[in-house]
This record gives sequence, C-alpha cells and structure tokens, in this order.
Amino acid sequence: MTAPHTDLRDGTHDPLHLPHESWRRLYGLACVRCGTGQGLQPGGHAYTQHPDGGRLGWAVQICAACEQRTATDNKAS
Repeated sequence: MTAPHTDLRDGTHDPLHLPHESWRRLYGLACVRCGTGQGLQPGGHAYTQHPDGGRLGWAVQICAACEQRTATDNKAS
C-alpha cells in the first residue's frame, strides 16, 4: 500500500491498493508529493498498473513548495 506522503511519481502503483488520498493526487486535486491542494501546477506523470500488464499514465499536479524542494533535491544529487 502507498503511504499518504509518498511521491506517486516514483514507481508504478497497484490501483487496487491505493488509499483514497492517493486517488486525489492522481486526479490532480492534490499535490502529488505532499497532498495539499494549494498553488498546484503541472508536475509530470504518475503511473498505475493496467490489468493487461501495461501502465496507465496520470498527469499530476505539484505545489510550488514541493516543486522547489524537488529542484533542490535534484541539484544535491
């Protein structure tokens, strides 16, 4: 099961085991990283498994604070 604070852009998720909060993030109603609904902007894609073995892509949103943290994390790598 995916923890509510997990960035859904990491990995491919089983849709049958996602909590309600994760669905809000997949539908773009909340930040893909922290779950807030404020100041959202395009944040890439998250993926769930499709029954035929493929993946379904979801265009997700990210808040400005998490986008800034992501940029800082990427510079540190």
